[in-house]
Amino acid sequence: MRDFVLVTHTLWQEAPRIRHQLARLLAGAGHRVIFIERARHLLGAGQPDPIEVEPGVIVVRTRRLMHHQLRVVPPLDWLNDLIAARSLRAAIRSVHCQADATIVNFMHDGAFLRRVFPNNPILTVIHDDFEAQVRLRGFGHVTRNLRATCRASDRVFAVSTPLVQRLAAWCKPELLLPWATRPYRQPRPGTSDRHILLFWGHVDIGLDTDRIRGICDHLERHHPLVRVLIVGPTQVASRRAMTVRWLEGIPNLRIESARSLDELPLDHVLAALIPYRRKGDVDATELPNKTLPLLSCGLPILKTGLPHMVKAPFVLPVDTDDQLDEALEACRRNFGDWQPDIRRFVESHDAAHRLDLLGVKPAI
Repeated sequence: MRDFVLVTHTLWQEAPRIRHQLARLLAGAGHRVIFIERARHLLGAGQPDPIEVEPGVIVVRTRRLMHHQLRVVPPLDWLNDLIAARSLRAAIRSVHCQADATIVNFMHDGAFLRRVFPNNPILTVIHDDFEAQVRLRGFGHVTRNLRATCRASDRVFAVSTPLVQRLAAWCKPELLLPWATRPYRQPRPGTSDRHILLFWGHVDIGLDTDRIRGICDHLERHHPLVRVLIVGPTQVASRRAMTVRWLEGIPNLRIESARSLDELPLDHVLAALIPYRRKGDVDATELPNKTLPLLSCGLPILKTGLPHMVKAPFVLPVDTDDQLDEALEACRRNFGDWQPDIRRFVESHDAAHRLDLLGVKPAI
C-alpha cells in the first residue's frame, strides 16, 4: 500500500470531478489517499481535524493567504507559498504520511509543492482551462503560475487535447481522460417506445437553458412524442432555483431530483442529452464525466457546445434544429448497430487503463 497526496482547490463535498474519481480509484486499488481540500484563507476559520470520508480516503484542509485569482504579482505568490507550504507540512504530519508518498497536484499554482516534497514524484493534472477563467486580466498571473507548476512536476497530464497542446510549450503533457466506473450493459433492443432525451448530471447554471428551450419547442412542433427529462442534484440551491426558473412552463420537459441511472426509465430513453453552453473553460472539455456512465447504458450522446468533445458516430451535435432532426433519425436508425462500438469505447476507457497510464499498481 502506498500513500497518495491529492492537492486540490476543491472541497470533497463538491460535485464529483476527476480528482474525486481518482481518489476513489486509488483507494479502490488498495492505496491510502490524503485528499487536500481547497485551503481556507489565512484569516478564515480554524483548521479542522483530518477525517476519513470513505474507506481509504482522508480529507485534510490547509490554509493560504488569499484566493489564487487575486495573487496578481509575484510577491503575493511568494508570501502565499510560504503560508501554504507550512500548513501543508503540518497537515501531512498529522496523518503520518509516508515519506515516499506520490503527490498528485490538481492546482495550476502548485509550483511550491516541489519545496515541500523535494524528493517525491509529483504528478500534475491540469483539469480546466484556467487561462480562460482568469480574472483581473493583464497581469499574466495565471499563465505565470501554470508555467511554473508544469516545470516543477515530474509528469503533467491534461484532460483534453487542446490543453495538452497548450501545455506543450513548457513540458511534455499526456492526455488523461475520465474512465468508466460501471461496466457496459446491453440495452433493450428497439426504439419504437424510446421517447425520452435524458440529461443526467448537475442541474446548474452551466446548462444552456436557451438551447434547451429551443430543443423542447422544436420537439413539440415536429416530434411531439419525444420529451426531455432532466435529473440531478446541484451544488448551490440558488443556482438550481435559477435554472429551474428559466425552464419553467415547458410542457414537454420534466426536472427531477438526483437519482441513480438504474432508477431511471432507461428502456424508454432514446439518447442522452448534454446541453452545455459555450464558455471558454468548458470549450476545452473532451470527455465530460457523465459521458461514460451514460454510454455504459448503451445511450448515444446528443450534445450542444463542447466543440472538442470526442468524435464518434454515436456522439452527435444538436446546436441547430436541423442537427436535432438528423440526430433523432440517426438514433432511431442506428441505436442497435452502434452498440458494439459503444461497448468497445467504454471498455477502452476503463479504470485499469488509467492506473496503468499513471504508473500505479493495485495494492490488492
